[in-house]
Amino acid sequence: MSPQDRELKKQLLVMKGEALRVKLRLEKQRLLLPLQWAGDGFSVWRSPGLAAALEALSRFVPDGKLGRWLKGGARLWAVWRLLRRALSR
Repeated sequence: MSPQDRELKKQLLVMKGEALRVKLRLEKQRLLLPLQWAGDGFSVWRSPGLAAALEALSRFVPDGKLGRWLKGGARLWAVWRLLRRALSR
């Protein structure tokens, strides 16, 4: 194998590696798209005013099904924020 052939083979391997990296990046974006859509759906829960209002409201609501539901919503909001931070890194 001549040096020119080796150099051509080396260039082809570099191009193949770059193509695989681009393909992997696109696949990752495609797989994360549903999570981004879910994040957009939960964007209301991210507002600090709403979280504070729900927490204050849960203090006034008597303990019962509605109170548990509101407290569960606050927990869901906190978990969602943690997951979003973890996935953004």
